[in-house]
Amino acid sequence: MAVVRDQMTPGPLSDDDDWRADYAEEQRRRRIVGYQQDLFTSTAITHYRRGPAAPIVERPPVETVAAKLDRIKGDPFATFGPPRSDRPSILTQRERRTIVRGAANWLSVRQRVTLVDAPGSVDPAFGIQRYLGRHGVIWRLCGETFADHCYVFFDAVGAERTAKIHMVEVRDLRPLS
Repeated sequence: MAVVRDQMTPGPLSDDDDWRADYAEEQRRRRIVGYQQDLFTSTAITHYRRGPAAPIVERPPVETVAAKLDRIKGDPFATFGPPRSDRPSILTQRERRTIVRGAANWLSVRQRVTLVDAPGSVDPAFGIQRYLGRHGVIWRLCGETFADHCYVFFDAVGAERTAKIHMVEVRDLRPLS
């Protein structure tokens, strides 16, 4: 029982944990206009403020499934996603260290960033490329295994109501001054 009781006591919050809680609450309050009570004791309706429109980003045309199958025919090691000559999908350890070292002067929690690039996607309805051109704040840094990634809390656009926190490669981010 002592082991179970020890697991139940949460550790103290760090400064970054306090900041994350405050930032998320501030963003939530910024989106809410007010509440409308129901006359018959039902739950209150929350009214939200619309955010600015998402930036328009020029994206390459989506490859059709038939074109993908023709492209990878006979190659058992081919990936289904679109290839890009300017962006290797798998980086070497040396390339990862170079990227992390290059971002060391700005890569920290609370830093405002913008997403400038993303890997190719099989389905454009899913994946980080949906957030191209959007601004956000670095939410959390990843451990040694994913040192070239971090979590970004993207600003709400349009009628979004929920927080958009996604893991992003550092090479796809640019700091905002």
